[in-house]
Amino acid sequence: MNAVSESYLRAAAEAGLLDRFAGSPYVAGAYEEPVRCELQYLVTYCDPDLAARPSWWAELPALARAAAPAAQAVVARLPSDLRPPAAWRRYLTYLSYHGADRSPAESGAPAPDLPEVVPALPEHDGPIGRWLGMALSNAAAAHGAERARPEEAVVKSLLEHPGRSSFVVLFGGSPAGHATVLCGEEDDVTGEPIAELFDILVEVPSADRPRATAALVAAAARHAAARRLPLIGNVVHTLVGESDPGEQVLASLTSRGWSHHHTMWWLPLDASAGTASSSSTGEDAAR
Repeated sequence: MNAVSESYLRAAAEAGLLDRFAGSPYVAGAYEEPVRCELQYLVTYCDPDLAARPSWWAELPALARAAAPAAQAVVARLPSDLRPPAAWRRYLTYLSYHGADRSPAESGAPAPDLPEVVPALPEHDGPIGRWLGMALSNAAAAHGAERARPEEAVVKSLLEHPGRSSFVVLFGGSPAGHATVLCGEEDDVTGEPIAELFDILVEVPSADRPRATAALVAAAARHAAARRLPLIGNVVHTLVGESDPGEQVLASLTSRGWSHHHTMWWLPLDASAGTASSSSTGEDAAR
């Protein structure tokens, strides 16, 4: 699932983004995060041998500063079974959903009493756009943005995505939340075609939230399964403060049919001096 595709490496080489450290390849370049507007040195691939080398993690901040002097942070993608030194923090965790593989009857579980979910209609674009904006703002705030308000262009591009399908959950006959899935996507690194569950957000009382979320996930999973695509979602981790609520979210999701796909790790460059050389055990499981 996480094997790099040869076409990806060729394209990276042609774009001048493929480099080597101690003989092992990595792909990296400057990237401006569109909502938080943080300039990052984004490492989209590093050879597993590099992830096991403390010297790689010790040198990476310097490599980032040399390649992208204005970069504010380094973000590195790793498979779920590898992790960087302790100074790094989880940024995003991507998961794949396999709950659609078996029906409740096949698994021996009772069919849950879920609210109605319908495919979104054009008149739902208003609330869906608002919910997408809320999700982007919440993610930016979790990542420490002082002004966590997304540009309208970002929301507009999502609504106009040619592979977008949205589903709306109904409470009392009115829309109370959505799931938005983007098809026609692929994992850039592996070349794997995917259906990306970009966002789920519900505005219902907390007691009803698990049922509403489960109904939306089921609709998104059926949509992906009908197209023979894996459903890929993500958890946003908190970069401010000591605690990360995303860890509890991960534990809950993995207990309900989700499995780890890969993780994006984050290190601020202004705080990396003297910390990036912490010992790394590349063989340690990320979970």
